[in-house]
Amino acid sequence: MLFRSDCNEKTPVALFKHLWRAVENDKARQFHRWMDKIILGLSDILKVDFMKSADARTPGKLKHSVGSAFESAFDFEAMSKLLGSVSRKDALPKKRRERIEAVVAVLKSQRFFPSLREDAKLEGNAKPYGFVFDSCTQALDAFESRLSEMVELVKAIAIAELELENRYRESAHEPFFERFDQDSLRPEDLSLFPSYLVCLRGGHCSAGEQRLLVDVLSSALPINVLLQSDDLLADLSVIRGKFSLGRRGSELASMAVGLHSAYVLQVSGSHLYSMREEIMRGLQYDGPSLFSVYTGAGASVDHIPPYLVAAAAMESRAFPAFTYDPAAGPDLASRFCIDINPQAERDWPAYQLEYEDEAHQRISEQLGFTFADFVVCDKRYARRFARLPRSQWTEAVVPLAGLLSESDAGSAKIAYVPVIDGNDVLKKLAVDDELIDAARRCGELWRSLQELGGIRNSHAQRLLAKEKALWQQQKENELAALEARTEQPAKTPVVEQAASALAADGQTLPDVPAETPSDEAYIETPRCTTCDECIQINGRMFAYDDNKQAYIADPSAGTYRELVEAAESCQVAIIHPGKPRDSNEPNLEELIKRAEPFR
Repeated sequence: MLFRSDCNEKTPVALFKHLWRAVENDKARQFHRWMDKIILGLSDILKVDFMKSADARTPGKLKHSVGSAFESAFDFEAMSKLLGSVSRKDALPKKRRERIEAVVAVLKSQRFFPSLREDAKLEGNAKPYGFVFDSCTQALDAFESRLSEMVELVKAIAIAELELENRYRESAHEPFFERFDQDSLRPEDLSLFPSYLVCLRGGHCSAGEQRLLVDVLSSALPINVLLQSDDLLADLSVIRGKFSLGRRGSELASMAVGLHSAYVLQVSGSHLYSMREEIMRGLQYDGPSLFSVYTGAGASVDHIPPYLVAAAAMESRAFPAFTYDPAAGPDLASRFCIDINPQAERDWPAYQLEYEDEAHQRISEQLGFTFADFVVCDKRYARRFARLPRSQWTEAVVPLAGLLSESDAGSAKIAYVPVIDGNDVLKKLAVDDELIDAARRCGELWRSLQELGGIRNSHAQRLLAKEKALWQQQKENELAALEARTEQPAKTPVVEQAASALAADGQTLPDVPAETPSDEAYIETPRCTTCDECIQINGRMFAYDDNKQAYIADPSAGTYRELVEAAESCQVAIIHPGKPRDSNEPNLEELIKRAEPFR
């Protein structure tokens, strides 16, 4: 069991080696059961043939076969002469016997799957092959040096199966196996052998090694690569006025997805345990796989454990988690998944911050966790932030997540991130423009992953908007046609007749009271178009039902202002704010006036 204190820079390598050995030991057990069955069958063929040979009929061999308990009961010299006169017309041809003996020798001497028994030894004291390396160069060199032995083992297995079924025909099969070489190996042949595990540290990975890694991931070789990054912000530098994010591991993982043939998993060290099934699928995948892991152990953060730094990287979208499994299905929707990320449907995860101000009043506000919230933990970038005095906490000072959601990049507002000092006092730190730009680009990269994961797909949204406009136009045309056909006097003849009959008796038609607006806030849920506008304003007050249509989950979880803003932003005007629940909320008179059109 891994504990949080154990999640450091050594954890990924230890975990992946453990899981890789579990996968390979299981493969080795299956291989040995299969080989033992083949070797036993071939040995029986040779044994039966030997029993028919002259060597098996010598007095000494006959005496040995009977055993010491009955050796006095037989004349083995006479028995040998008698059996020697028997014809050997059913004996194996010499060429077939030599072929079977050669195959058995290859199967017994293979070094790819060492016996799981501790007392087992290979012939000639040869050591079994190792499959864990520190570089792609070492792994590829080992693969190429063993290629000829792989060819011989695959060839021996194929010949053995033909011999056991008595289907080997020299005229047809000998030319084929003579031409059998490394180019004859198929992907299913490679899958018989153990996979290779390469453990790379991102900070120690040369440019040449990175290029070789791309070649490995483009191949069909069974090589699993663990690319570990300890510090995402090590080379966070300004180039042409913009930040160049130091995210080589993440960039390589995103690139590997585009290859379409490699299994790819990216995850922070804080979530390795929760992604254990995905890791196992990658290690069992018949082909190359890349595991990009960020540990948080190399950051300049003395007071925060590495697992929390790694978790913050994933929360802030600086190192989002995703999987790409080519074996999961034929399309991107089946293969690519980002669901493990917190609040994956949002640009930034949002959480409710509650605190007590100087007047001992309880304040609650919703804040997004952005890239800058991750960077603020690193003391190397302290100069990118400036503390805002309490006197400057005006309406112009806004949370960074809110500013990033605005389309006006040149806003005069001041963006801040909240921090808590050593005395548990809330502070607001202003963020400089360059870091704001870096956060914007981080959000853009995250939205690209969202699209791959089927969230807020721009093509689908564009098509939806087009279809919605056509539907709206069609609805307006139908309503206009209906009004043109049904124009008539205010009262129908039936109503007029009823009014006349009541007037004759001195009575009148009762007045039907007009429908009064509701005091309680509500949503016309069946008409919801799932535009996300209200959910983005307050994800606790508004929620989606099973049909992904909005309803008011908790009217007390937000303010009347949020209700009014949600009503104003709703594309189909189905949100009705009702009346305020809190009579002390600021600017109620203005808000009630704004709410009137939606009552």
